[in-house]
Amino acid sequence: MPNSDCNHSPSLGAIAAMQSRLGAIAQFQAGVTGIGSLPHTDPEEAVRFIAELCPEIPFWPQLPRRNAGEYMLLQMMTPLLDLLQPKSAARIEVRSSALFQRRLRTAEAAFDASSAAGFFAFEEGCAAGLFDNARILKGQLSGPLTLGRCLFIGDERPQPLMLDSALMNDLTDYLARLAVWQVERLARFGRPVMLFVDEPALSPALSTSQQIVYLRRVLEAIRQAGALAGVHCCASGAASALFEAAPDVISFDAYSELEVYMATPGAPRFLAQGGGMAFGLIPTLADPLEVSVEALFRRWQKAAASSEPNALAQQSLITASCGLGLLSECAARASFEQAQRLSALLRTELLDASVQWPLSNRWFCHLVHH
Repeated sequence: MPNSDCNHSPSLGAIAAMQSRLGAIAQFQAGVTGIGSLPHTDPEEAVRFIAELCPEIPFWPQLPRRNAGEYMLLQMMTPLLDLLQPKSAARIEVRSSALFQRRLRTAEAAFDASSAAGFFAFEEGCAAGLFDNARILKGQLSGPLTLGRCLFIGDERPQPLMLDSALMNDLTDYLARLAVWQVERLARFGRPVMLFVDEPALSPALSTSQQIVYLRRVLEAIRQAGALAGVHCCASGAASALFEAAPDVISFDAYSELEVYMATPGAPRFLAQGGGMAFGLIPTLADPLEVSVEALFRRWQKAAASSEPNALAQQSLITASCGLGLLSECAARASFEQAQRLSALLRTELLDASVQWPLSNRWFCHLVHH
């Protein structure tokens, strides 16, 4: 959560917005959501899959096996694809940096059905009533730090776009517009919206404090549009950078780094301020059915012992450790089924599932007065 300004009292509008965000986080209640990608190629089938296995906090599916344009980095740059030349999964060269910069400033930031079929199928599912019982609708987009590292500019010896501050500013503004477009589209269905920025490049080794400012600008645009602003990073060693970015919700590979995150100095303050945590406890790179849900629960309990486990469960989501787009459909189903089992165990042991948890006065007062 963003820190309050100690020298100025927050406005009534800022307090109301903060209260709304905390109220939405208080409704997480160890619910299950997805990172974004699924292995399906049929968007309507993917949406039905989500309605079955992830009905409380559904997300629109990214479908990288459907076509190359659905790859997470290219998908964000749909209006500029004619200027991009993919060389590998982590290297996309820009054909003309000057033209690219002009188009970043003027292009309509939006998806189209050719490269984000899952987004529009999800909208159709919402309109048809598939998600009438959803508490929150989730979207996602690739972040400026990751795109800044993977987009390369220059003719002779291309360099990461991250090294050009003017282009990074324009890229960040473009992504902020795309985030707002998503929020406004999803908000039409009358549910709170949560938008996660996917930043695998967010780590001290790759991103300095000065560069994290680009990410924070996108997060603020999401908040200004009325949505919860989350960050997902499944890279190792990113805990301190994630807390520094100050999102409303942190999503991480908890299967690998649960104890690291819970022991990070920024964690107690983040949780005390009402921040949410999406625990990626279901492994993506291992058979989820070989992992004991009971063992994961005990591990979570032990890691949460230094906080308030009941309150933490209320502020928690359960996810896979990363996107499921490269798995089989059978493995993706197993992942969500294990996540639902873990969610049920957390709720049974730590939450009263019959209670609609209200906004905690402790969180609200902390933010207003501190």
